[in-house]
Amino acid sequence: MKSIAFILTFVISLSLFSQKTLDSEVPEVVQKNFNKKFPRAENVSWDKVDNNYKVDCFYKDLITYAEFKPDGEWVQTISEIDYGEMYPPVEKYIDANFHKDKIVIAEKVTRADRKDYYYIQLERKEKGKKEPFVFELFFDKTGQIEQVKAPEGFEDLTVVGIDDHNSETPVAVIDSWQKRFPKAEGIEWSSVVNPSDTIDFNYIASFYYRERPTIAEFLPNGKWVETRVAYDVRDLYAPVIKYLAENHTHDKFIMAEKVTRADRKDYYYVNVEQFEKGMEKPYKFELFFSKSGQIQKVIRPEELKSQYLLTVDIPKNVGKKFNSRFASAKDVKWGTNEGNWEAQFIYREQNTTAEFSDSAQWIQTIVEMDVKNIYAPVQRTLDNDYPDYKVAYGEKATRKDRKDYYYVELVNKKKNSGNQKMGLFFDKTGRLKEDQ
Repeated sequence: MKSIAFILTFVISLSLFSQKTLDSEVPEVVQKNFNKKFPRAENVSWDKVDNNYKVDCFYKDLITYAEFKPDGEWVQTISEIDYGEMYPPVEKYIDANFHKDKIVIAEKVTRADRKDYYYIQLERKEKGKKEPFVFELFFDKTGQIEQVKAPEGFEDLTVVGIDDHNSETPVAVIDSWQKRFPKAEGIEWSSVVNPSDTIDFNYIASFYYRERPTIAEFLPNGKWVETRVAYDVRDLYAPVIKYLAENHTHDKFIMAEKVTRADRKDYYYVNVEQFEKGMEKPYKFELFFSKSGQIQKVIRPEELKSQYLLTVDIPKNVGKKFNSRFASAKDVKWGTNEGNWEAQFIYREQNTTAEFSDSAQWIQTIVEMDVKNIYAPVQRTLDNDYPDYKVAYGEKATRKDRKDYYYVELVNKKKNSGNQKMGLFFDKTGRLKEDQ
């Protein structure tokens, strides 16, 4: 890790020790390789550092630094990271351990020797201090923390992931990993608690395999559990790409994974973010697809549940029928009821439940009634025959078979007197049904 710290210091100090170089002095092979690697780069400025040539530019709207040898061989690239595109393992670590601190610099370093890493600089404000404390965090290319440079006064800081090492990884696990992933690079081991009462930990390997960030999980006996492989969204399974194009065209793709499991419950995972004007942080969506590419589950922010109707867990024809019948429905939640599809939602400011068959035939709609505004014929019966009870809940059911009804739940006003609770059904005319 000392080499990383040295490289960072070297990069920061370039403005002090580099000499401005005119484009005409940069070897043609260097410029050619630069243009090939960074097409349409803007604000290009060349310097010479020792024997190498370094270039500062804007590439894909990000501040970028690249270094080349005199023969044109690329050495490394340092790119500014948009905070909204932070590598998830790095973001997760910062959120868990430095969530109160402010990110001031975030960079990704890609190197020809494949010793890639992430660099994050944080500022921490303390009461009574004019200047903030500065922390420097270094992560390897898999997102594992490798070094934390703390300011004076924090020398005894315990660094999660470095100072609290996990126990050694069992030999059986390492052997299983090596057989399954030959020639893997950059391995880092960690452990997670196993939910079983008979097994303490599972072991997690984070590494690069076939040039893709990969995470594999094993039981203590070496049995493989699952593998998560990072994918570019464009390389995902065609049905997944199609769904994303139709439903998340304007959202920003953060990460995508293909998850292969020992129990054969394989799936695809995609993380996207949605920005809206005036927002400091984006809305985050997590999408889960089956191995056949069908959407199975969507985790979305609570704030958006009343704005987005997602019918990912039901047949398309059922969703289409529901949307046509309840176009302005809010807070929709789907479930099943005796083999039918049941939606619970808010419709015209009332709690509503609608039921559909597999063939998308509407079966019934149940609307919760205001207990202070019960259907008049029903209320008259309650006033006359049940004066000691008050209505705790009421609903009206409209059915395809025309067997409409009203249902009310009563609570005795007098404690310890007679039946404390009872439920009554009324027909659509408001008459009490005797066969309850």
